[in-house]
Amino acid sequence: MTDTRSRAPPARRTLAICLINPKFEPSYWGFDYALPLYPGDKRCTMITGALPALAGLVPSGHEVVLLDENVEPIDFEALRRFDVVGVTGMNVQKKRMREILLNLHGHGAFVVVGGAYPSVDPAYFDGLCDALFKGEAETTWPAFLDDYAAGRPTARVYAQSEQTDMTRVPKPRYDLLQVSKYASGALQFSRGCPFQCEFCDIIVTFGRVPRMKLPEQVIEELDDMRRAGFFSAMIVDDNFIGNKAAAKGLLRIIVPWQERHGYPLRLMTEASINLADDAELLELMYAANFRQVFIGIETPREASLRETKKLQNLRGDSQEAKLARIRQAGIDISAGFIVGFDNDDKAIFEEHYRFIQDNGITLAMVGMLQAVPTTPLYDRLKVAGRLVESDDNLNIVPAQMTREELREGYWNLVRRLYAPEAFLERYFRGSRYPEYHRRRAEISRKANEGKLLPTLVYGLLLLWSLFWALLRDGSLTRVGAVYARYFVRVNRRYRKDVVGFAQFMNRCVTHWHFYRFTREAIAGRLRLYNSG
Repeated sequence: MTDTRSRAPPARRTLAICLINPKFEPSYWGFDYALPLYPGDKRCTMITGALPALAGLVPSGHEVVLLDENVEPIDFEALRRFDVVGVTGMNVQKKRMREILLNLHGHGAFVVVGGAYPSVDPAYFDGLCDALFKGEAETTWPAFLDDYAAGRPTARVYAQSEQTDMTRVPKPRYDLLQVSKYASGALQFSRGCPFQCEFCDIIVTFGRVPRMKLPEQVIEELDDMRRAGFFSAMIVDDNFIGNKAAAKGLLRIIVPWQERHGYPLRLMTEASINLADDAELLELMYAANFRQVFIGIETPREASLRETKKLQNLRGDSQEAKLARIRQAGIDISAGFIVGFDNDDKAIFEEHYRFIQDNGITLAMVGMLQAVPTTPLYDRLKVAGRLVESDDNLNIVPAQMTREELREGYWNLVRRLYAPEAFLERYFRGSRYPEYHRRRAEISRKANEGKLLPTLVYGLLLLWSLFWALLRDGSLTRVGAVYARYFVRVNRRYRKDVVGFAQFMNRCVTHWHFYRFTREAIAGRLRLYNSG
């Protein structure tokens, strides 16, 4: 037996680590066709939180480089100098993840993958990496790096035995990103959601009991965003109000922070529709300068909501009444919708169209139902033999229509929704509440926004870039004429609530992206289109 008591521990070497966020496929929320029209060289809508979060977990002494392919191209030859290369990504990035991993083969680095998609479909990455991280990695990632640096054996798959304590998560390394290339910042307050929607993988990955950072941690990150020069930031929680008491506690800290600094950050987040049932919560979000909230409405059909266990949308009064209360609090609404539930027949497409139009939901993202691995929906449809694994855009067999009828109904729905006339009708309909305008004007004054000359210049810059985009595309007379007509004629209906020129131009640029994306997807020029 060998005596190892006096053996020196293996020398710990300094690692060169590169973490890669693959380029996103074009998507509705990627604003791929809008970003080039805005002033400044913005290349990505929002910071991807995984890269700076992982960098913050790296033990001291190692070199860390963050490479976001949405901001700069990958130089695969330059990657040869790194000891460890990590690739992270979501469902919409999975094809590009695979391409990158194939290109890294033979480079000599130890290649690891992790993130949302590897966590739910690890088999997709078989043979493409040296190690895979499932789920949260706040303990497994630094432990792996310590082992690898010391020359100790490493595992093929890493999975935490316990959930992450969010109060101990290090501050993300935003300083390693080219922050000027992003239109918006991003940070996370909580993980987990108390609800149990059948199609959602969040509760599988993060659990149904929300875990939160301390308010002080969030304020530090907001300070970093402010110092980096951001004017807006997304709190990327899957449900910001999963724990309402904790959310209120954070908001009570953010309100004086915004006041102290002159309201430097316009905030956005995702929340369940029961936000509308808590007047205090709505008031705190407004006071904290939350300008927009994304709501998962999913469907106007009650039977489909019950089927997918989205019961929170059915409690209390109607979804329409709840949306109106959120707007009257001075907060804009964007929303997600799904077609293809078992209770959906071919009449569902018209129901969606009418609900979205009647409620003035300008930014409505509609997708076909997808069964994500690990979700209860996936397991149920697999047992029923209703999965089509070979189709990345539609992997289910619907119950009351054929796959082609679902696809055709979906295309017709999004084509109608993103016709310029329908889009602008929703825009003005959503702006019809006097209290909404009063409160928006009040928070804008506090933030010292809307100065005449800068606002006019901004609007003119958008007009100029949009004019040339429409002209190059041959859409000036078809789409541009609608923009002009609605601003001059339809806008007059609102008299005292006239939408400002710059704000209207900003919304037209947004529409141009949705219009172009829908057109490209229907024409078959995008390999992924049902991904958000």
